[in-house]
Amino acid sequence: MPLSTRSSVMLWAASAIAFVLLLAVPRWLPDQWGGALAALLFVGVQWAGLRWAVGPAWRALFRRPRWRDVALGLAAVPLVIGLPALVAAYGLGMSHLSANASIDAVAGLSPAQLAGRFALVAVQLLGEELVTILPLLATVALLHRAGMPARWAVALAWMVTALVFGALHLPTYQWHLGQALLVIGAARLALTAVFIYTRNLWASTIAHIANDWTIMAFVLASTRTIA
Repeated sequence: MPLSTRSSVMLWAASAIAFVLLLAVPRWLPDQWGGALAALLFVGVQWAGLRWAVGPAWRALFRRPRWRDVALGLAAVPLVIGLPALVAAYGLGMSHLSANASIDAVAGLSPAQLAGRFALVAVQLLGEELVTILPLLATVALLHRAGMPARWAVALAWMVTALVFGALHLPTYQWHLGQALLVIGAARLALTAVFIYTRNLWASTIAHIANDWTIMAFVLASTRTIA
C-alpha cells in the first residue's frame, strides 16, 4: 500500500480522532448505547480515514483471511498472554499491577449482557488493531521517505507504535506508567508481529480478540467457581 506524506499524516489523524471519540462518546452518552456507538465510531472513523487517504487500496489491508492467517492468529495467543505476563512478573511485580475494570465487570453480567459485551469487545479490538496498524504503516512510510532502510523503519515503527498503544491504555490502568508501557506494550509487540508476518489485519485482530476473550472467560469462570 503506497503512502505519500499527506496520506501518512491523514492516517495518524484518523486514529487520533477515533481514539478521542472512543473516550468522549461514553461521557456524552453514559449508557450501553454510548459504549456501542463509541466502539463503532472507533472503527468507522479510522476506516473512513484509510479510504480517504489511499482510495481503493484500502482493501489490501482487509483482504480475506486464509486458514493460515487464522491459525497463526490463534497460535499467537499464548505469546500475547505469556510475554506481558513475564514482563509483569519479573519487571514490575504482580502485586503492583492495576486491574482492568472493564474485564472484571463481566462477572456481574447476565448471559444476554455477556453476549453483547463479547460482541462489543470484538468491535473495539478491531479498532485497537487499526489504531496501531494505521500509524505503523504511516510511520514506516515517513521513515523510509526520510532515507531509513525499510527493515529499520519497520523495526522502529514497531517499537514506537507499541509504546503509543501502551500509552493509550494509561486511563484503563489508573495511569500506571510501567504497566501501560511495558506490559501492554509487550502484548502489542506480539500482536503487531502477527500483522507484520502475515500482512493481514484480520490475523492480528483474530489474535487480539482470542486473547481478550480468553482472559474474560477466565475471569468469568474464576468468579463463578468461587461463588
